Amino acid sequence: MNQLTQRLLLFFIAIPLLVSIILFLPQYNHLVWNILLVLSSTIGASELFRMVNKYSSFSMRKIPFAGAYLPIAAYLEMTGIMSSGFTGLIIIVLLSIIMMREVFIKDQINIQKIINRLMGSILILLYPGIFMIYAIKISILPDASLFIILFLLLIFTNDSMAFVFGSLFGRSSTKLFLVSPNKSIVGFISGIIFTIATGITFRIFFQLPISLLQMSLLSFSIAITANAGDLIESAIKRSANVKDSGSIMPGRGGMLDSLDSILFCAPAYYFILSIILK
Repeated sequence: MNQLTQRLLLFFIAIPLLVSIILFLPQYNHLVWNILLVLSSTIGASELFRMVNKYSSFSMRKIPFAGAYLPIAAYLEMTGIMSSGFTGLIIIVLLSIIMMREVFIKDQINIQKIINRLMGSILILLYPGIFMIYAIKISILPDASLFIILFLLLIFTNDSMAFVFGSLFGRSSTKLFLVSPNKSIVGFISGIIFTIATGITFRIFFQLPISLLQMSLLSFSIAITANAGDLIESAIKRSANVKDSGSIMPGRGGMLDSLDSILFCAPAYYFILSIILK
């Protein structure tokens, strides 16, 4: 089974499964869906740790489940179980633990090693965790079920159509980025067009309380940020000399390979919708 077939098969299996979870299990601010996000973030952080730890020793390995802390804190704060500001407190506590660890390490005179440890540990804490906070927060928007489904549909449409058209017609077109040589102008533009068309169709069919222009701008922003997320993760993988972050997702590689677009789209999607729905 080639990569294109695997990706399309995953698309047509994953989308109905996720839609079912979102529509039929909305209890407690979509608790089941948010548990999936936390698990995905945890696996993604573990994959990132394996990539960066090949080159240095990072203190994040002393703090298990690095990708879970911030999304869990965001959910607890969002549901009112913890007071406002709890997520910020957790960030400060974890950053303090990472930095305090340097006090007990013997090679403190080597500033380069200190910087490498600190920056690597902070990266693993914040990516994907801090971005996943905003994916969690989509659950508190009005008509959250529809907007979560739209969020996933826009991202998956952009990713799938860019891959399909890039694979079919992109070999002869100009390559866009050295860090991701498989990306072409054909795939990039195709992804944007189909993403906007999907957003407009979804808005018309479900009569969402936003205008066609607003939906077009929202869909366009998702297409752009999805590509940005993919390129940033590609840069990390390229610098770590690996093709995929892992092998858990058939046809896509690791969990982080599937999360990269979601992570960078989530803040833009949440803030734009928050403004539109005021």
